[in-house]
Amino acid sequence: MRVLVTGARGFVGRHLAADLTAAGHEVLGLSRPQDCPDPGPSDHLADICNPDAVSAIVQKIKPDGCIHLAGIAFVPIGWKQPRLVYDVNVGGALNILEALRSHAPTCRVVMVSSSLVYGSADPDRPRDEKSELDPESIYAVSKVAADLNALVYARHHNMAVMTARPCNHIGPGQAPDFMAPAFARQLAAIAAGTQEPVMRVGNLESVREFMDVRDVAHAYRLMLERGHAGETYNISASRAVKISFVLEELCKAAGVHPTIETDPHRWRPTDKQPTLIAEKLRRDTGWAPHYTLEQTLRDVYDSVQRKAV
Repeated sequence: MRVLVTGARGFVGRHLAADLTAAGHEVLGLSRPQDCPDPGPSDHLADICNPDAVSAIVQKIKPDGCIHLAGIAFVPIGWKQPRLVYDVNVGGALNILEALRSHAPTCRVVMVSSSLVYGSADPDRPRDEKSELDPESIYAVSKVAADLNALVYARHHNMAVMTARPCNHIGPGQAPDFMAPAFARQLAAIAAGTQEPVMRVGNLESVREFMDVRDVAHAYRLMLERGHAGETYNISASRAVKISFVLEELCKAAGVHPTIETDPHRWRPTDKQPTLIAEKLRRDTGWAPHYTLEQTLRDVYDSVQRKAV
């Protein structure tokens, strides 16, 4: 299958491209020029907010499959630049759908949404794909809009579109703004003796689901191959932990035991995100997670430590 991957040079895109290639698919990447300074023969450059540029690329390559990853994934940006988040996450997704509808109408499509569409009310109640949507941030609202638009295209235009709602995913290569690599970067500096043995952190009592990005990428590929058009799939290993667990495991990986200090600038009220039920994904595609959270966190630390050397 010729598979167009938007955001191919991003954190998830690199892992997804590897998974698709290993399964025998031809990967065609779509990236912004600034994200792909060394384009290869399978790279195509355009901003997804430019409908004409996106349409021209899709018309040229006519993919058999598309996994739409490109977008703004850092939640705080939504509060500072809400219009940008809507333009990219909603408008960009629509540009992809319109280009495929016009030039590759039989293309199988996985539109990547987020578990945050469900909100965090009643956090002890797990969410399946039929649970109500209750977004609590600008970012999450943008994902709800893109998610539902994709499902409307599946119904109204008879396109083979599916939406994926993954829980938080971490792994090697994640941007340093995110929690796990930020912890790992401090610990690597402590282990190297370039930072005093003190960790400055926010609230460690909040509860989150975390999965390995490689397991999530594998789920996207299986959805593309085996998923049912017009359906939504949660992606989750159904394991939630406190942020303190993440820090403890990274400390073990680093072999250091720093003093923990609360940074008031990083502190947020304690909250808990509900876990997701992913039985439909398992049933329809045969997916199952491969990596334990402990292994993932060791790999995160090793990746950050190698870059620091």
